[in-house]
Amino acid sequence: MVFWEGWDRKQPSFFYQKIIKLTPAQKDQDHIATLIYSNPKIPDRTQSILNNQPEKAASSLEQSARILEAGGASFIVIPCNTAHFWIDQIRQAVTIPVLDMIEETALYLIQDIGLTKVGLLATLGTIRANVYQEKCEKLSLEIITPTDEIQQQVMNVILEIKKGNKGETLQEQIVRIRESFQEKGIQKLILGCTELPLLFDKQTEWAIDPMDVLAKAAVKKALNL
Repeated sequence: MVFWEGWDRKQPSFFYQKIIKLTPAQKDQDHIATLIYSNPKIPDRTQSILNNQPEKAASSLEQSARILEAGGASFIVIPCNTAHFWIDQIRQAVTIPVLDMIEETALYLIQDIGLTKVGLLATLGTIRANVYQEKCEKLSLEIITPTDEIQQQVMNVILEIKKGNKGETLQEQIVRIRESFQEKGIQKLILGCTELPLLFDKQTEWAIDPMDVLAKAAVKKALNL
């Protein structure tokens, strides 16, 4: 079985589609039994980090993990980048494994496609909390974060996507942001916020979606591959 937690109203179905597509199923019964718990009442993760009040989100995240475990989950995956700031606390709250999307992504970039320098698009909370930076640097993967000006643009894009806006203007803005990173010699951009991949109908050659990496890891674990 594979189970995960999602709380943004778009994330669970978007991530679940990835699970379905990656599962080598020939009939209904070949698919993976899945429990989705979407809790929109969890306090804003970015604001909890920026306001130095991590406990606001921590208790809700821990409780959500316990609900999944009580529901019969054999392991948990979390399709939210910023929430990984609390992954150690979440792991301590349950007895079942919790996959780490950040670590899985870093290992994929280094071991599977041989990258050495990447850029990061993420919420300000994820950037400030060094959610990606610490793990990438430990694995000798150089990671470039946005300037303050570019970071504000990234946040604007993320907030617009949350409102349901996926228009051409936003996509053009992401292209300009990408170009600013390419000038720094990055090989790929990590779409380190689960809203960002919603802008694109297909995978892009210049970006890595950590949810894709996590979905592959979840299917592999669920099927004992």
